[in-house]
Amino acid sequence: MIQTPPVPQELIEAINSHNTFVIAGHRNPDADCLNSQLVLGSALNHLGKEVILLSPGPFDRHEIADYQEFFHDTIPKEFKDTKPLAIIVDCSTPDRIAPLGPQLEGLTVAVIDHHAAGTVFGEIRYIVPKAFSVTFLIFHIMQTLAVPITKLDAERLLFGLAADTGFFRHINEGRSEVFEMVAVLAEAGASPRDIYHTMYGDRSFTSKKLLGLLLSRTESMFDDRLLITWETIDEHNQFGEKERDSESLYAQLLSIAHCEVVLYIRQEQSQSCTVGFRAAANSSIDVGLVASEFGGGGHRKASGATLEMDLEKTKAIVTKTLSNYFTVTM
Repeated sequence: MIQTPPVPQELIEAINSHNTFVIAGHRNPDADCLNSQLVLGSALNHLGKEVILLSPGPFDRHEIADYQEFFHDTIPKEFKDTKPLAIIVDCSTPDRIAPLGPQLEGLTVAVIDHHAAGTVFGEIRYIVPKAFSVTFLIFHIMQTLAVPITKLDAERLLFGLAADTGFFRHINEGRSEVFEMVAVLAEAGASPRDIYHTMYGDRSFTSKKLLGLLLSRTESMFDDRLLITWETIDEHNQFGEKERDSESLYAQLLSIAHCEVVLYIRQEQSQSCTVGFRAAANSSIDVGLVASEFGGGGHRKASGATLEMDLEKTKAIVTKTLSNYFTVTM
């Protein structure tokens, strides 16, 4: 069994020595990021600490649409004057918290993350690339600090873990520590059934129409080893962010025989595209490394990047870069 490294003593000492905290997450937040912030904030509140949660948003994804009320986009001056410890979660590079970065200047920064690729930043770092989610690391921090897990905290920890593992599809042999955590959370009141419904249920008919459109236009390269689909800005405006069901799209395409990598390109503006990379369980290609070539980052099996160019150029440059990986691994 893989053993999770202990929480750095430097991080524990910093938590104990500060009374105020800012917990920040990345732009375009996901369930792992937001729930890590919420649960860490809850744990610090239990210890008598004062916490502000920061997120640049947006909160458009279906499964996190109700989260915005818990987060701020600025730090009040009087709070910053207390010199809070800034904890950044789920960020492999500092630019991912833009536009929050300037607000954290002058503060001691601790980084809690599980991405292998990215830029080294922060004075205190708890980075565990083999961890499946940041909520997994927050769980270990709570255990180290002897903070009890409430039912709500358990639900949020399980949500983040399930989201980053594709509801445990990405876990292979020798990782029983993940299910030991799930057992603790279930005992504390978290329901895997309810979390699954939050992630995949209550979808609209329109979302399935968008899913069908994206599947129908998917292109194949290298004998189905690379599959590519895309969404234009007009389609984004037509369907809306909440109708996007990315995980179902990835799951459908990765289930195709011989598929190793899926690219999902989303045109955000005329000269800006976001690229989602997903790799199959048996693929040797590290899509986190691929994303880092475009200034992005992520895990071996899931990553993303933003390219400041139009849709056609984005498709061309990303597929050309990936072609080198497929040529090497043929």
